[in-house]
Amino acid sequence: MMKNKSETGNTGSNRRIDGDYVWYMSYGSNMFEKRFASYIDGREFRGGGSRHEACEDKSAPRAVRACEIPYDMYFRNSSCSWDGGGVSFLDIMKPGRAKGVAYLITRKQFSHVACQENGGCPPEFSRGWYDTVVSLGIMDGYEVLTITNGETENYNVPSEAYLETLRAGLREHFPEMTEKEIRDYLSRCIR
Repeated sequence: MMKNKSETGNTGSNRRIDGDYVWYMSYGSNMFEKRFASYIDGREFRGGGSRHEACEDKSAPRAVRACEIPYDMYFRNSSCSWDGGGVSFLDIMKPGRAKGVAYLITRKQFSHVACQENGGCPPEFSRGWYDTVVSLGIMDGYEVLTITNGETENYNVPSEAYLETLRAGLREHFPEMTEKEIRDYLSRCIR
């Protein structure tokens, strides 16, 4: 499924947390924890992107883990929130090694994030940008879910503000990567 890089939080590998939790696997701007937090608490992220509606449950993730995802990441569409540049998507038809950050959150929080990423509509009921929920398997007894779009077209180069947010997330969760490795990884994602 995916290769774990690190973990924070107090969960053991076999310990179950009470409640209905899933790992939300981010691979774009939400890899940066401050950016992801804006989806939960509704605060504006000063680095760019839109302001999002706050989640009813504002609890912080129970754990955070850097992972590799077995698909390619690429940039597409034209986001007004990111200066007209492209934003991240997974190509679920193409094996690869995308960098990702998994957040252990409630299933309701995941539904809220997916809805906000998809223009305010649940993915299963719309044809928005992130209209496809993908299961990446099980990690420590919890399902790993992400969102993307099933189509791979409308490629677009990301804005500098968007790239800087991705670089911040990679620095935060993949400290072993050099600046050159980060630049090279993101360059390979441009189609």
